[in-house]
This record gives sequence, structure tokens and C-alpha cells, in this order.
Amino acid sequence: MSDVCMVRQPVFSRDGDLISYEIRFRDTPEAFLAFVESLRSGTFDAMRKELPAFVPLTPDQFLREILQLANPRTLIPLFPTWAGAEPELLAGIERYCAAGGQIALDQLADAPDASDELLPLAHWVRIDARVEDGRALAGIVGRARARPDTLLIADHVYEPPQLAIARALDFDAFEGAHFSRAEPLPAAQLPSSTISSLRLLGLARDPNVNDRELEQHIQIDPVLTFQLLRIVNSAHIGARGVTSIGHALRLIGRSAFLRWLALAITAARRGGSGVDQHLVRQAVERARLCEQLAGGGRDGGTLFLVGLFSLLDAVFRVSLDELLERVALADEAREALLERTGPYAPALEFAEMYELGLFESAAEVAQTMGLDPTLIGQIYQGALSWADEMLAATAA
Repeated sequence: MSDVCMVRQPVFSRDGDLISYEIRFRDTPEAFLAFVESLRSGTFDAMRKELPAFVPLTPDQFLREILQLANPRTLIPLFPTWAGAEPELLAGIERYCAAGGQIALDQLADAPDASDELLPLAHWVRIDARVEDGRALAGIVGRARARPDTLLIADHVYEPPQLAIARALDFDAFEGAHFSRAEPLPAAQLPSSTISSLRLLGLARDPNVNDRELEQHIQIDPVLTFQLLRIVNSAHIGARGVTSIGHALRLIGRSAFLRWLALAITAARRGGSGVDQHLVRQAVERARLCEQLAGGGRDGGTLFLVGLFSLLDAVFRVSLDELLERVALADEAREALLERTGPYAPALEFAEMYELGLFESAAEVAQTMGLDPTLIGQIYQGALSWADEMLAATAA
């Protein structure tokens, strides 16, 4: 498979602000060289979005390439617990920190190990939140705070109880799948504007509904009208002098309108916390990632909606069943979302695996869909860039 596969995982503060990313790549020498090339090409900077990024590195990788190449203010080496305090490494860390950098230790355990020698130098310590014994976890936290200003990251936060325990132990930052599948709130209510847009999405998918009927529904919503005209007048369409909503619909076409409307519905939620904003971005990125897997009988537009709706329950804090009741998605799309079956399910499985950094498993699924595994890193990078552009275009 490709040696340029990289993925980013968000890191959130106690207040829910996005404060960093972890950038992951395959654990092979070739993949590390590809990561080094990303530092030179600017791909790394594009992925971290002006935030400092944690990058898992061995001492040798840090000394051989990163120390000479990386901007210390943008990359935080995440050293394994077996990294001891060899003189060359200590000297390299001292130089890196003197230039404004920080270092982190990964997956600290409850017993002393080689990393204890680096603890006094670590600005960050990452700890597995899945430790079932609360007393053992508290002991690890005690060991980690070797200096007063050490900051702790709770990793592998999958369930609300793990987050609650980590908060009680005064962790400073959090990372894990919980933040991509937040539990829907039982009493959550969708905004009336969102309900109206979801109904419009259902109408737009109905081949028996013509553009004139869609125009009548759009024109009573000033925000949607304004956003639609902005999209039509964007560089992507290149149109000027739009005479009506119907004219705008004809210019972009029904398929593009469906995709844009789905984006507009999602983007309406991005004004919340850092977690909410990241969920919106991840939903759009996943939608585009899935869309690019079209072929073999899989429709790109349906794949886009499958990817998008797979995270909308977390975005809006309502159940997926409730969302799908308001939109007439194709049966095969519903099967992929609710049952993980049918022709569109593998694309969703691929996206979820890749986002978790399970590159080998993602490549196997890609091959079953007839996709060249060497292209998946490029497809993911393209999805990130496309999401940036489209979310900027849908901003009111």
C-alpha cells in the first residue's frame, strides 16, 4: 500500500477547545521517510492547521531527521516509554526545547521504566484512559507529574465514564473516539431551520419534484438563498448575473445542489464548542472521502450522503433514526448507515478505519472495492483540502 498514508487525530482541552492534532503514519521506515517529505512539502503544515502537532517518533528518528528539519514550535515529538536518557538524546532534546520546542512521553505505565529518566524533561505525558483500575490510573497520574507544569493527555477515551474519570483526575487534554461519536441527548431538538433544510433535502432527492417546486421552498429561507447564490458565484461555478433561484439551481445542477445543501445543513452546527466544530469538519471530510470511492455500481452522490450522515447524529446530538425519518435517503444508503450492510457499507468501513489510523485494514477494504491502495493517502489529503474550501464557501 502507499507509503504516504497519514491521518490526524484531534486533541481537546478540558473546555472542549481543539488544541492540537496527533499526526499518525504507518510504522515502517518507508512511511517515516514519507512523513519527513511531508515536512518539506508543506503537507504536514496543512494537516496541523496552525496548531502544534504531536508526532510519535523513536529517539533515532528524532535525532536523524526531525531535530534538523522540523520547526520546534509546530511539532511535539511523542517518545515511547522505552526511550531512555541517552546522552545524545538528552542533548538533542535540550537543543530542541531551547529553540522553543516541547517533548511528550507516550503511554506511561504504572511501574518505573526507561522513560522515567525523561519525565523531568517532558512537557506532556499521554496516558491510556482505558486502565480499569482507578487506583492504578491515579498512581500513573502521580508518577507523570514529575514537575509542576507537566500537562497530561488522556488517550483512548472511548466512553463517557472514561472521560469523567480522567476529568476527576485533573487531566488537561483528551483524545479518542468518544469525540467522534458523542452520545445523542435524549431531549435534543433540531433547530427549525435544520428541520426545514432536511425536508428540502428530501424533496431535492425526489425525481418527481421539479426545480420550480424547490425554488418555492428555498425562497422563503433568506439564509439558504444567500448561501446558494454565494456558491453559484464562487470560483467553482464561475457564474455571474444570476437572475433567480431557479437560474441558480439550473447552473449548478441537481446533484451539486444536493451536496451543497447537505453541507449547509451540517455547517450550521459549527458555531459550538471545539468538539462541535471538529465534528462538523470530520463529517464533511468523511463525506468527501466516501464520495471519491464511487465506481463498481456505487453512486458518488449517495456515498457522499452516507459519509456525511454517519456523523450527523453526533453533530446534532439526535439519534440517526430520527434524522433519517426526515430525509428520504435511498434504501441502500439507509442499510449502510443503520445496519452496515449493502454496497455502500464497505466505503463507510474504509473511512472509519482510515480515520483511526488502521492503515492496513483500510487498504484491505479498499482492495475489495477495486480501489488502488496506493492512492488512499492522496484521497484522504484531497478530502481534507476539499472540506476546507467548501466549509469556507458555506460560511454565512
